[in-house]
Amino acid sequence: MNNPNTLPDLDQTLDELEKVEKSYDEGQRIAQTKRALDINEKIAGNRQVIESYYKALAEEELFVEIYGHGEYPWALPVHLPPYLIEILLASARVMLAQVRQQLHSKGPDYLLRRMPDGWLTDEMAEILHRYFQTFEPDLAFDVLVYGANSERGMTFNEFKASGDHLYAKMLEAQSVDTYYGWMRKCIQLARQSGAFDDAVFTMLTSDDRPFTDSELDAHVLETYMDGLADKQGGLLFLEIDPENQPSFKNLALTKSFLSAENMEREILILDPQDLHFQNGQLYYRHEGQTGPLDKVISRIVYADLEKYIKKMEAAQKSDVIKQLQKIYATPSLWPDLSKHLAGFYLIDKSSLTDLALLNRVGVAPKTWTISDSHIAAYRKEPDLLNQMAIKPLHGMSSKGVMVTPGLADLEKSYAQETTLGQELLWATPVMPNINRELTDPDAMAGICSETRLQLHAGTLVAPSSPHQARCIMAISRSHYTSKDPGRKIKDDNEGRGWFSNMGAILAVKKELGIIGKRDAGLGMSPICWTI
Repeated sequence: MNNPNTLPDLDQTLDELEKVEKSYDEGQRIAQTKRALDINEKIAGNRQVIESYYKALAEEELFVEIYGHGEYPWALPVHLPPYLIEILLASARVMLAQVRQQLHSKGPDYLLRRMPDGWLTDEMAEILHRYFQTFEPDLAFDVLVYGANSERGMTFNEFKASGDHLYAKMLEAQSVDTYYGWMRKCIQLARQSGAFDDAVFTMLTSDDRPFTDSELDAHVLETYMDGLADKQGGLLFLEIDPENQPSFKNLALTKSFLSAENMEREILILDPQDLHFQNGQLYYRHEGQTGPLDKVISRIVYADLEKYIKKMEAAQKSDVIKQLQKIYATPSLWPDLSKHLAGFYLIDKSSLTDLALLNRVGVAPKTWTISDSHIAAYRKEPDLLNQMAIKPLHGMSSKGVMVTPGLADLEKSYAQETTLGQELLWATPVMPNINRELTDPDAMAGICSETRLQLHAGTLVAPSSPHQARCIMAISRSHYTSKDPGRKIKDDNEGRGWFSNMGAILAVKKELGIIGKRDAGLGMSPICWTI
């Protein structure tokens, strides 16, 4: 057993992954998978439950505009076998150990080279370098779920009858804050539907008991409040033009949750233009109010930062950029360094390339950085593109990801930014398709075609494992809009294609009176673990 105050090296994490893999034989995996499928099938067949859940989502205004595609529908909660999550969490430890090995060998310069020029001082690089070798950061994995021995195009009934079990491979990894505000509300509404009263949304605790909803709240609350015990200032979620961000509803719900628990503590969601320094202390000025800030949680991501810099330069507001850089260079504002901008650059999609090369790890699909030689090979044999997907190194969510790209699309992406290639994997249904208009086999691949594993950073407020990130919850993540013209939904006037199963939303839109809302790029909901 490793000392809880230290983090394991790469060999130790590989040993632990192998131990977890061996602890579940095929019979156990089949049994857990069957149980999850049975529960999902029962819920999918209960029209009243589905309508109740989506009506509650609509009433809470959780259908929101995202990425300019339209309204953001939420997926129906699904059950997955717990062995799957345990294997993925053990795999996450391997990748984090790999990153620590890189950090140790290359020093603070590793972080300086990963960050955009000028956004990390030598002092902060040193501080962050020590931190990331000592504490695991916030982390999210996007994972494709599929039958271990199943072929593309299987229906739910075929997969269930096959006696197969589920497996998963990581598609992406990135260091991010969790969507706790959104997910907390979805859990509450799922409970109200009546079908999820006995559902478990968290991993087991040290005494082999899952967190209750209130215990999960307390655990997450400790993380957000860490570092503020002896201070009077506010907690800031730093975001660019926050009220126009797709994730604003999440931040608003998170703020509401934190404010209810800390009535005397100001919780703010602000743009960098609302901030200023006064005698070395960060202050906000917004809607006629002002006050000091003692902790910052950065919610700014790559693409938004680049656009913001250009916008401020065009508006001749270079002082705003300098002030934002000063915020990231002020150690006292980051008692939880996992919330620093550097986290978004520490772990990115390229982290999967190294993981895929480890012979003892089977959960990472073959992933590579596309080079001139790759482009030459694809020009010579364009059919190779039919077996892969491409994605920009620093793209977020569905932005820029293309399945079976054309040669022209690949060349355009390659000319613009660092682009990764990844072997193509196909999802397997984990819930019946309840929208009969969907007939494409990929569209019927299940509401949970992807899973996002959410880890909160290591912190001293978690005494059982203060340095390890904790898996707070897993999220089903269903992509709806596809760029593939071959994937169509019946009678869609806009001619859009669809990827994965959005049946639970479309099947009840008319009954709920939300037919005027357009469907956006993806949907999320909490996953139930069949303990």
